[in-house]
Amino acid sequence: MNSDQISSIIAKEIGGKWDQSNAHGVDLHTCLIKPEKRIYADGISGKTVELWLVLEEDPKGRKGYKIVFDEDKGWFGLAMTQKNGPEMFLGYYGTFMETLEGM
Repeated sequence: MNSDQISSIIAKEIGGKWDQSNAHGVDLHTCLIKPEKRIYADGISGKTVELWLVLEEDPKGRKGYKIVFDEDKGWFGLAMTQKNGPEMFLGYYGTFMETLEGM
């Protein structure tokens, strides 16, 4: 899977709802990024996991909550930047829009 394919999955799911936000005030136009593979510490298993980063709550500061995609499972989930540690995978939420709402 490549970044264009993942962007297409997200765009299809968003459909015409580009103005939808969440409790954190995420603006999809600003916070969606070109998907990039990153390594996260898995807060559940204690191992590391490679996931696609697709959205950052603060894309300029590269901090806050993040939405990630697991291409093997086909699920989206949340990750976050720790103050003094690696980026942490928090868990799966399902679809992109479910994950945005759960943020």
